[in-house]
Amino acid sequence: MKKIKIPLLTGLLALTAPDFLQAKQITAWVIDGESERQYFVQMEKDFNEKFAGQDVSLKIQPIPSYDDAIRAAWMSNDLPDVVMVDGPNMANYIWSGMLQPIGNMLDKGVVEQILPGVRAQGTYSPDNKIYMLSQGDSSVLLWGNKKYLDKAGIVVPRTIEDAWDYDQFTEVLNKLSKVDGVKWPLDFKLGNGGEWNTYGYYPFIKSAGGDIINQKTWKADGTINSKETKSAINKMKSWIDSGYVVPATAGDNRFFGDKTAALSWVGNWMWRSHSQALGDDLVLIPAPRFGEHSYAPNGGWGWAVPSSSKNTKDITTFLNFVLSADQVAKWSTATGYIPARRDSIKMTPMFAEGGKAEMLALQAQKIAVVRPVHPAYPVITSEFGKALKNIFEGADIDTALNRAAMAIDDDIEDNMNYPPFDK
Repeated sequence: MKKIKIPLLTGLLALTAPDFLQAKQITAWVIDGESERQYFVQMEKDFNEKFAGQDVSLKIQPIPSYDDAIRAAWMSNDLPDVVMVDGPNMANYIWSGMLQPIGNMLDKGVVEQILPGVRAQGTYSPDNKIYMLSQGDSSVLLWGNKKYLDKAGIVVPRTIEDAWDYDQFTEVLNKLSKVDGVKWPLDFKLGNGGEWNTYGYYPFIKSAGGDIINQKTWKADGTINSKETKSAINKMKSWIDSGYVVPATAGDNRFFGDKTAALSWVGNWMWRSHSQALGDDLVLIPAPRFGEHSYAPNGGWGWAVPSSSKNTKDITTFLNFVLSADQVAKWSTATGYIPARRDSIKMTPMFAEGGKAEMLALQAQKIAVVRPVHPAYPVITSEFGKALKNIFEGADIDTALNRAAMAIDDDIEDNMNYPPFDK
């Protein structure tokens, strides 16, 4: 792209024009992940080649310690044109004034193709506007070792509608516990900690009819400690108490490493490790259910626009490019995340109909459950996660959940019920 030169008044030198006299440049901050890095390099190149004649260019800037960096940049009024946002944090950013709606920047065809769970994650309920959209979605299911399942005489459900209920799954665990070579029937990822405690186990609570906060009144007391929520937690804990679950202290690779676990409850990001380790013995099994319906986690990083960004014309060009069917398919191929567009799923052999990871895509389309989209979510997940960990380790369930309910409701009250969520 040509640079405009202007002479100095002395006529002795010429300087490259400052940015505001050149083609407009969009700067996008992105997460600095290993699997994403190659995609971002190629995406920047593709964008700049495609729009070379339209006076706009793209600069991708990977940012270490991303969450801390974006908050610091917001406080110092130094955010770029476009940012990536982790879905659960979006509502808090919007409430703080950091982000602006992007729905009016998106082509109708883009929004229509986005998976329902991805769209729900990026929608802010007070104004029902889209503030963020992801290129990919995540999901969690049961990964099974066919060798052990066959030895136990277990018939694996092949559809979401046929997913095991609690009693059926508990019987599966019991049968697997008696198979030679199986030390633990299930790796439930007890050692993951952090956001996993909500992300990974929230679907079981929803399946049982519970929740971690009332999503109409936005009060935790009476919901996080409801009989339905406690029932779901007690059912999960029963597997731990029966010795069916890999202890938190036993490491992370019992399923795909020494293969002493027959099943693993974990997400799409483990596809490569699992498929390489188990080969044809790897089988994907739909998420179990505690009630009439099964649910699976969803969510991930998505594209958003700071409220300080003014160059909406060129940002619109970028958003529609990065959320196009082709780019979403490329993101999926590079990262292993489920394409966030229905048409892109068809373009991605691994997730398309008949693909080896089709079940993950089916779950993302049919049973994705979005974590509560509320400014208090950082407190909600922190308090629930601590309570659940303590319960799994033997703490009294009523005491732990009542304490979590009080902490969450106190935070909401301290923030005047996070208006406009108080209406």
